[in-house]
Amino acid sequence: MAALTAAVVLLGILCVLNLLLTIGVIKKLREYGPAGPTGAPGEGMTPLRPGEELPDFTALAEDGAPVGPSALPDGSVIAFLSPGCAPCREKLPELVAYAAADPGRRERTLAVVVGEPGECERFVRELSPVARVVVEPKGGPVCAALRVDAFPTTLRVRADRDRTVVSGHVRDLARETAPR
Repeated sequence: MAALTAAVVLLGILCVLNLLLTIGVIKKLREYGPAGPTGAPGEGMTPLRPGEELPDFTALAEDGAPVGPSALPDGSVIAFLSPGCAPCREKLPELVAYAAADPGRRERTLAVVVGEPGECERFVRELSPVARVVVEPKGGPVCAALRVDAFPTTLRVRADRDRTVVSGHVRDLARETAPR
């Protein structure tokens, strides 16, 4: 009988502990809301959704050309990469191959490399022949305007009447360049 009593008490303690941990998790989830935390870059901004208009932004590409939503032709891709990010280093050759697959793709590919200028040199060198490249610090004007704080992120945009909208997030550039 003593063993049964001890087992019931132990089970009761475990249930109370489980309840306390569940309450803690629920409180933490309520802080973040359905889309995660919101706020400054690096704190989980809500990304642009398909159909949303591209906010106005201006930046200078490494070749000196101004870049903004009006400079993006229909079907453009905007890729955000950071040299300090392992998945970005893996995606770099895929982005270069994607942009090089179409001779006119350079005008339709914008690469935003996020980091200190010195650490971005390799990315700029490899992307410049096939894409317009903007280098900016974390939380820079293009990332802030397009609400990007996770890397790599790739957006496809399209012209819609007199505005440019996000048409989707590109997950696999290699599949997009494959012959159909």
